[in-house]
Amino acid sequence: MKKPSKKVIVNLILSVIILLIVVLYIKLRIIREVIFIIIFSFIVSYTLKPLLMYSMEKTRINKKFGAGVIILAVFSFVVITVVGVIPSLFKEGANIETIMNSVERLANWVNSKVHMSQYGILDTLSVQINERLNVALSDFSEKAFDSLVDFSENLLSLAVVPVVSYYFLAEGNIIENKLLLLVPMKKRSIIKRIINDIDKALGRYIFSQFVLCVIIGVLTFFVLISLKIQFPILLSIFNAVVNIIPYFGPLIGAIPAILVALIQSPTKAVYATILLFIIQQVEGNLISPQITASSIKMHPLLIIILLLIGEKIGGFFGMILAIPIGVIIKVIYEDIDYHMY
Repeated sequence: MKKPSKKVIVNLILSVIILLIVVLYIKLRIIREVIFIIIFSFIVSYTLKPLLMYSMEKTRINKKFGAGVIILAVFSFVVITVVGVIPSLFKEGANIETIMNSVERLANWVNSKVHMSQYGILDTLSVQINERLNVALSDFSEKAFDSLVDFSENLLSLAVVPVVSYYFLAEGNIIENKLLLLVPMKKRSIIKRIINDIDKALGRYIFSQFVLCVIIGVLTFFVLISLKIQFPILLSIFNAVVNIIPYFGPLIGAIPAILVALIQSPTKAVYATILLFIIQQVEGNLISPQITASSIKMHPLLIIILLLIGEKIGGFFGMILAIPIGVIIKVIYEDIDYHMY
């Protein structure tokens, strides 16, 4: 009987480990929280790593001191921004009920164009829209409250993120060397190369996505402000964040802004659609290829499958983390295949 090759055994072990992590993540909440903190802190440190390297090169500062200053500055900025933005978000959220008052205006506009009132269609349509909006607003309020409760419960966990991010940033090499001690001496050089390849691919991807999100958020904000569309901060942040998700993100991010514009004025909705489409085309065809370059080399079908799996496992955050995790697995598999066989 032919024995299974070493490559098959290694691939099987990797598959079992990945499957075990996924099962534990789904079943155990404490494991979920720990993994989330580690991955999120890891992403934060990778995003800030180029800034630390640049600061060390220009100012010759100590790595630990530089990491501490950067982490403190970034998270202080985040706290100040959140404190400044949250009141505006609540103000905008409280004004969502004005949408209900705009429905009648929209219905009247539709009637003036297509004269549906004589057939009783307008009344039926108006009632149905109001019912749907009432349900949607009720669901939104419940989910917003639940999210606020979850955020409060996880506040302590989130407070750990700056500390873990600091250690990843300041002592990443030390942590890496300690972990390498667990690997047999003959394989350490290979594992070191794999880690370096992951470092390059993941670092480029995360930093490029961060830059793209900022660009999309700022451009969306200016579009909404120029068109005087309601809730510009809320809609801009939403569009920037979901833009991280390939393919689906731009569509998901644009829909709320277009709907709000439509309720205010159909003309505004047309302009919003055109301008947001232009932003996404510029981002997708000009900015993204230049910034992202070849940070990920995956088939579009594989990316879509990863996004679907991520959504099933972790919802929205699962979709965001699906590609970085996919990049790591891809690099590990390719490097093991190249270096060991």
